[in-house]
Amino acid sequence: MSDVIGLSIGASALAAVVVGRTALRRTPVLTLFGHRPPEVGVPTENPRLDEPGLILTGFVDRVGDPIGILAADGSSHRGATLAADALRALLHAVTRGRPPAGPVGVTYPAHWPPAAVEALRGALAEVPELQDAPLTPDASAALTALQDEPGLPTRGVVALCDVGGTGTSLTLADAADGYRPIAPTVRHTDLSGDSIDQALLTHVIGGLGAAGAVDLTGTSAIGSLTRLRAQCRAAKEQLSTATVATLTADLPGHRGEVRLTRTELDEIVREPLAGAVAVLQEMLQRNGVRHSDLAAVATVGGGARIPIVTTTLSEHFRVPVVTLPQPELAAAIGGGLTAARGPDDDHTALAAAAPAAGTA
Repeated sequence: MSDVIGLSIGASALAAVVVGRTALRRTPVLTLFGHRPPEVGVPTENPRLDEPGLILTGFVDRVGDPIGILAADGSSHRGATLAADALRALLHAVTRGRPPAGPVGVTYPAHWPPAAVEALRGALAEVPELQDAPLTPDASAALTALQDEPGLPTRGVVALCDVGGTGTSLTLADAADGYRPIAPTVRHTDLSGDSIDQALLTHVIGGLGAAGAVDLTGTSAIGSLTRLRAQCRAAKEQLSTATVATLTADLPGHRGEVRLTRTELDEIVREPLAGAVAVLQEMLQRNGVRHSDLAAVATVGGGARIPIVTTTLSEHFRVPVVTLPQPELAAAIGGGLTAARGPDDDHTALAAAAPAAGTA
């Protein structure tokens, strides 16, 4: 296989994969310069962000919005155009500025409405490197990646749970029909990486407040809380493989180490996870999928790394739970594989762009 590339776009992360070779993830922040191409990400991720520029955020959720995003200099920018520019910058980053050596595929959130998909398609048509890239729902792309490794059942229904930064997307696919979705993707926002990070931060602050004086009323606390939240996110990721994580709390009135355990993380995740399981169970019932028809549950997204997600799904549905070594890259990997196979093999993408039902 040539160096096929997959790009995925999400509200909390963009990803690029040269399938089987390398990968990178960037925060969806785009910096515009007057004398050089835009850069994507934040300085801790992207060393090329070495001078001031015009910073734009929030564009992923504004793709398809006819009202532009107002920048600090008063200029207005369409969300779809910014998303396309960010994907182009991401492509240049993963290829180190060289032209792609193979086909490129792009994925978008399966719960997006058709207007957002068409807006992104139109914006990509203006980007020479991406104008011919197949555009695939991330649910279909993730299923393609899972078929390739570690493999999926060839009969029955596969329930895909994409636990991402801003919510969980649930998709039911018919394995015998090329993993075609049998219903629109449902979005459940109560279970998300961002909400888990915030709950961990609240838990840590509560413990510190009970132990002594912590002053969070002044403006000086804002930066400290931002850094502590980032440490909570890192601790969450560490607890996917370890039973204990340690972070440093540097807050007004307190400085010291805080110990977090996987048990504490499990308690924080348990309630929103139960809500997502209930939504998936209702989806199965609404679509007439009997327990005997459910062949497997597949998990992708960064939240798929959290052990309680796998154990809870396995215990509730009593079927195999399948994932990837790097579940947060599933959509990008599948996007690349879809591009490599060509449009004639892109079977699962056809039914996935219907308007999605959602839950708050």
